Amino acid sequence: MRSNIFLKDRMQKVEELRHRGINPYPYKYPVSNSIKEVKENFNEYTNREVSIAGRVISIREHGKTVFMDLRDFTGEIQLYFRKNELQDIKSGSLNLWELLSFIDISDIIGVKGKVFKTKMGEITIWVESFEILAKALYSIPFGKAKGEKRWYAVEDPEVKYRERYIYWNVYPQEKEKVVLRTCIIKTIREFMDSRGFLEVQAPTIEMIYGGAEARPFETKIWALGWQKAYLRISPELYLKRYIVAGFPKVYTICQNFRNEGIDKLHNPEFTMMEWYEAYTDYEDQMKQFEELVAYIVKEIHNSYTMEYQGVKLNFAPPWRRLRVVDVIKELLGFDIENATDDQIREFIKKNNIEYQVEYKRGLAIAIIFEEFCEDKLIQPTFIIDHPKEISPLTKEKKGTSDYVERFEPFVLGMEIGNAYSELTDPQEQLQRFLEQREMYKEAETQHHPIDYDFIKALACGMPPTGGVGLGIDRLIMILTNSESIRDVIPFPMIKPKKE
Repeated sequence: MRSNIFLKDRMQKVEELRHRGINPYPYKYPVSNSIKEVKENFNEYTNREVSIAGRVISIREHGKTVFMDLRDFTGEIQLYFRKNELQDIKSGSLNLWELLSFIDISDIIGVKGKVFKTKMGEITIWVESFEILAKALYSIPFGKAKGEKRWYAVEDPEVKYRERYIYWNVYPQEKEKVVLRTCIIKTIREFMDSRGFLEVQAPTIEMIYGGAEARPFETKIWALGWQKAYLRISPELYLKRYIVAGFPKVYTICQNFRNEGIDKLHNPEFTMMEWYEAYTDYEDQMKQFEELVAYIVKEIHNSYTMEYQGVKLNFAPPWRRLRVVDVIKELLGFDIENATDDQIREFIKKNNIEYQVEYKRGLAIAIIFEEFCEDKLIQPTFIIDHPKEISPLTKEKKGTSDYVERFEPFVLGMEIGNAYSELTDPQEQLQRFLEQREMYKEAETQHHPIDYDFIKALACGMPPTGGVGLGIDRLIMILTNSESIRDVIPFPMIKPKKE
């Protein structure tokens, strides 16, 4: 660690405190109340002694009195120190009034005292004793505040993501997103558990990656002779193994890792949920998906409707359902389902669409949808029946060989999930894997190794199954009215700061 992180004057105070027999980093402190509890129940606590702890965010000296503002996780409160009452109380070789001069903004202290109101009506603690609990060697830039306004605080915008411990201290209201994130995930678990699902785990490190089209993070395992391995890009193939083994309803909430882009909707490490239910198909799971999300929205916002960045959203079931080819026709006026391959190629050429692999009709349909339609799907909508070429793990749509039973839920122009009537025919699955590997053989990022153990699992017999993936971070982003996925991932990926 670079020594210039530490402020010289504060290091000197630490040294002096130790010399005076005071430990600036003690083991514990008895806390009796939170600040919120004291303020909300002022009448109950008036003139009663309380013991609280928190971080000093401002100091105001007035001769023989000192005022401080103290903040804990629940709120802020004013502290009142008087020289006459503290100068006779010893701490080490100092009295408490002398010890007061060793306190700086950002320090964590514990105080005991009685609760009262000042002439201005501000709830305050009249401090009778206090203790330094953590001497801060770096000063958090709290700035100045008045009401909701704050000045001179955190001038570097990247601190918001790079140094969360500073950002959350300066803007404590942003901690609410972390609290809501926990509440949302807890609500998801409550919903799934109530429907008889079992929460299970899938490996984070895999010998063969699969379940999605993505570039993986590679590593090597020392204990296996430096065997190459990968961080999980999807838990799908392992969750299906649970179904094969006889577990009828399973889900997992886990971190996935994809070595790809970083933007407002993508982070290399992200949280998602997947669930699989035997003896169901994608129609059953569409209903379950909209019921789950609607339940979460109702629990968080007490209504099926909410507002995101000025846009009113209605999550009440049922959501609109549109086939991929129908949404292209509706939004672009292009009847792609009945168009010839030459007409589709001409559309791609005319609109300067990048196409990195050999032309395939289904892949072209998917690319056109992604380029021109996704961002127009604002209200909760299911896009269903995707081209077979882009869905290697999915059963064919009944009555056709060109499309599959798949749905993607969209809100605010972004995909928040993906689901199938799962392909359970082992021979067809192997053939689809081979075809997909061939289709992407020229693409740099798509390697598509074949997991033959998964094929063996399917060969043991897998019942009809509906499977769903839900993007937890994107859902939380919507529910907390956040502009970027980085706002709801506690520690998002960001380029390291140059020293």
